[in-house]
Amino acid sequence: MSYINFHLKVFEKFLKIIIDPTKLKGGFDKDTTLSQILKKTCNKMRYNPKLKNAIRGLFLADFADAIAYQKYLISKDGYLIIYPKDESKKKQITIDELYDDSLQVRAIFDAMIGWADTTDDPPTNKTESINDIVKNLVNQVNSLDKKLGRIS
Repeated sequence: MSYINFHLKVFEKFLKIIIDPTKLKGGFDKDTTLSQILKKTCNKMRYNPKLKNAIRGLFLADFADAIAYQKYLISKDGYLIIYPKDESKKKQITIDELYDDSLQVRAIFDAMIGWADTTDDPPTNKTESINDIVKNLVNQVNSLDKKLGRIS
């Protein structure tokens, strides 16, 4: 949990460095959370609600908010429960899911480092760039939209 939270804090700081706050409605300051930055950026980019939710999921925004505001419990049987008192947001997270989330934040971290690397060395393409991740996410959302359209 701490490993994931640490990486999410790094993402927050990274985005605060590369995004010009004057370009976003309301801007942001040192106390602005990752979730708020993502929301403002997605609104500025005029993303549709499904894509906004997908990006929030990609950056584990609900997890980050739950940890930041201490809205979580660790159950006796080993589950992490975020927003235990809010049935609409409540989510039970297993150890395996935490492991998957740690891999996800590590991949995003590697992509951010690769994007920010200004050395003259040729880049080693270990992970996808942030643009590739977002493009892939858009394709996944569109694909799910089509499937849901066929089901209904």
